[in-house]
Amino acid sequence: MENHNSRRRATWYISLAQQVQPTLASSKNYRFACQAVDLCWSWIERHDVCGKTLLDLFHDDDDYGVDPAMSVEHDPVMWNAWGCISLALGYTSFCAYEDEGCPLPETLELAATEEIIDEFMGYYHGVVGDSQVPELLAVFLRDLPDDRLTRSVVCAKLGELVNSSTTGQARTHRLTDSLYPGSSTTAPNKGV
Repeated sequence: MENHNSRRRATWYISLAQQVQPTLASSKNYRFACQAVDLCWSWIERHDVCGKTLLDLFHDDDDYGVDPAMSVEHDPVMWNAWGCISLALGYTSFCAYEDEGCPLPETLELAATEEIIDEFMGYYHGVVGDSQVPELLAVFLRDLPDDRLTRSVVCAKLGELVNSSTTGQARTHRLTDSLYPGSSTTAPNKGV
């Protein structure tokens, strides 16, 4: 995939999930959101977290993790924030399993589909409203040198994008085109 390998796409997901993470601060399960973001960044920066560890944080047999926390959430904005965390964690877990060469668990089979981007964007917009930040972040990540693909660099840029998006900066690229260059399928315009 041109200019957007799995690591970059995982970075896109987890950066935007981290942006909405503070929405969950009042949740009794907030620690799962924090762990998910931290472990995903650890995999992106150092590849020191295995796919199973990430998947277990998504949901294990003891109803521990991000997915159970989302399933009991009644506040729609917080539910959408959990959705962002959940899909970011799922995609990063998918990438880790692929990187390890391990068989992919059934739970993760759809994690890398284009439809997941639409689902993620639905959750994201359910938290922040209409925003061009995801598109602008995708463009930034496409052009970012590999050695600069770090939490500090990406989150600093994300902060700039969030601030500039409130001033009405023009849209530059469609999200699907940025994440899936050359794709013949385009996502419906959801006000991105």
